[in-house]
Amino acid sequence: MTIKLIKGICLTACLIISFCSFTQAQQPQVISRSSNSGSLNGGFDSWGRPAPDSRGWTDPALNHNKLVQQQAGDGMYKLIGPYKVVGTQFLYGEHHMGDMFSTEAKAFNIFISYNTFNQEVEFYSTSNPDRPLIKEPGEVDSFMIHQNIELEINTPLKFVYGTHLGSGDKYFYQEVYAGKQFSLYKRYKSELGYVSTNYVQSELRQFDLTFEYYYNETGKKGVKKIKPNASSVVKEFKNIKDLSVAVNSAEFDVNREESLRKAFDYLNK
Repeated sequence: MTIKLIKGICLTACLIISFCSFTQAQQPQVISRSSNSGSLNGGFDSWGRPAPDSRGWTDPALNHNKLVQQQAGDGMYKLIGPYKVVGTQFLYGEHHMGDMFSTEAKAFNIFISYNTFNQEVEFYSTSNPDRPLIKEPGEVDSFMIHQNIELEINTPLKFVYGTHLGSGDKYFYQEVYAGKQFSLYKRYKSELGYVSTNYVQSELRQFDLTFEYYYNETGKKGVKKIKPNASSVVKEFKNIKDLSVAVNSAEFDVNREESLRKAFDYLNK
């Protein structure tokens, strides 16, 4: 084999390798997305929707809260004391069609905003279409937020003020499961947290939304906190009913809230 032929073969091989590398670079790259809390764009796809999560279910209200934080531009903040706070303290944002109930009156099909930072309920009606009226904690017995599929509110959300469940705190509790003996609730609250990407503005904060689960027993006052995992649920009600046949850790990993509903449904039978 001549030197000229060898050089020709080497040149051809280099061209083939370069072409393959270029072609591969042009192919769309597969990016793994972690569920509704996902990893793409901080948990959301290019349309701003929650991305799929291999880790399982996450609360849609928390997803909405994160999305609002990400979309906040420069100068988009609220002043709370000495802090500039980004994001929203309102559950799923503002202006939701809903119903509100108090000892003085009932209102149906009005626009409601639930403030998870101070537990106030704002509402608009035909008499006040441009400026919200504010109900402080304790002035509203309960309220409903209607279904809104676009916001992942797949069923109406019912909230009951804590005193009506025998709780001494000033919070609303979302009714997750209503049972004849045991009912399950979820309590949301917002706190001022640090912005992890901020290293300059010491006064900058963000609304961090969190939630906890509680249950109530019919005929008894008060609510009791419960951890959303299989072992805690089985242990909590072991003297009442064996729930180990109805719940397991794998199901809780996939969808904690649906697993809690399943457990309480079995508990109430």
